Formats: sequence, C-alpha cells, structure tokens
Amino acid sequence: MKKLTAIIERNEDAFFAYVKEIEGCTAGGYSYEEVKENLEEMIQIFLEEDPELHSNYKNGYKLTFVSDIQSAFKLLSEINMSAIANISNINPSLLRQYATGKKPISEKQLRKVHYGLSEVIKKLESFTVAK
Repeated sequence: MKKLTAIIERNEDAFFAYVKEIEGCTAGGYSYEEVKENLEEMIQIFLEEDPELHSNYKNGYKLTFVSDIQSAFKLLSEINMSAIANISNINPSLLRQYATGKKPISEKQLRKVHYGLSEVIKKLESFTVAK
C-alpha cells in the first residue's frame, strides 16, 4: 500500500488542501472536515481518470493529513496561545512549537487544538452586544 500526504492550509476564507504526490489534486472547504472529504473525493476522481495513477495505486493507499497550523495561528494572532493550550490540554510550549512550524502536529493533537479553538468560539458567540 502506497502513502499519500495531504497538506491542509487555512486562509481568511476557507481551508485548502493538496496531495503532494499527485500534481493538481486539490480541494477546498469551509471546515477542516469538509476539505478532507472533498480531497478524498478528488483523489478518487484522479485515480479513476488517470490510467497511470490508477495503476500506481491499484493496491490502495494510506492518506496522511498534515495541517499547516502555522497559517491558522498567523490569522489568529489575537488568540492567547497559553489559554488555547490550557483548554486543549496541550503543553503551551509544545503548542508554540506547532504554531511556529518547529514541530509537526499529529492528527490527534490537531483535534485537541480544534476543540480548544471551538470552545473559545462558543464563548465569544454567547455574548451579545447591546444596541
């Protein structure tokens, strides 16, 4: 079984992903899960339409997702990393290493960070502004 690596990046509007081993295989989405699903669909389309790719991956593949968490934290410079680390149950120093790209983040750790960020979002959404 061959390996494929999907890089997921974030900008101000959405998530984008591409497969390192398959030129032109890209996808987008408004959530992390949506971009993952869309990319898997694109991989299937590429494998169905390209005989060489189909032959190369006829025995299947293992897809590994790698997140560019640095781009997310650049967009969220107002966020207190120590607070996110605390909510996410991650060591603050380790989270800073992920955010600066000094250490790659695993899928499990990324889910913890997503949880921490979603908890902050829930708190922010619970406030209303008086008019």
